[in-house]
Amino acid sequence: MNQRTAGVFLAVILLIALGIIILWWTQRDGPAAPGQIAAPEVPRLEGDDALADFYFPGNGGRLFVEQRALPASETLEERLSSLLEAFLLGPEAQNLYPAFPPEVSLGHAMVTDEGVAHIDLTITGQNANLPWGSKQEMLAVYGLVDTVLLNLPEIQGVILLRNGEQRSTFGGHLDTTRLLLANQDLLAERTP
Repeated sequence: MNQRTAGVFLAVILLIALGIIILWWTQRDGPAAPGQIAAPEVPRLEGDDALADFYFPGNGGRLFVEQRALPASETLEERLSSLLEAFLLGPEAQNLYPAFPPEVSLGHAMVTDEGVAHIDLTITGQNANLPWGSKQEMLAVYGLVDTVLLNLPEIQGVILLRNGEQRSTFGGHLDTTRLLLANQDLLAERTP
């Protein structure tokens, strides 16, 4: 075998190996697109006592899951409101932090026929301006968005409103003029 043939042979072997690695990498977490989490196949918030996964900030600037039971609700909007009200109360675990200050409450939540949740958060009092850093804002917004989208697969995305208006940003850093989707990049691999 001459040197040129050996080089071509080695290049073909490397391309095949690279193809196998890429195929493995894209298939390892299931069918979700990069940066997205596939919704559960079966709606979790239906039945007598339903389990829900809540995503709260924790140490290390990540979102950690806390699983809780919620009372069953008949309609999608009732399930959404119940989930959001429980989320806004904050975590039960001592090592996790509330995503929003206590001055934030649920104003209204509705779902369009296209599966878009419009969530209006009412903010009053001392923290009405939410003087957050960019990481804190991302953890709060995506903690809420991931909690909704990963528990209610009928919902495809979230439009976030603040005191009845969709604003360009929720706390000064994150663009909230677009449809918000689940963000797996902020999720921790396990609870601390």
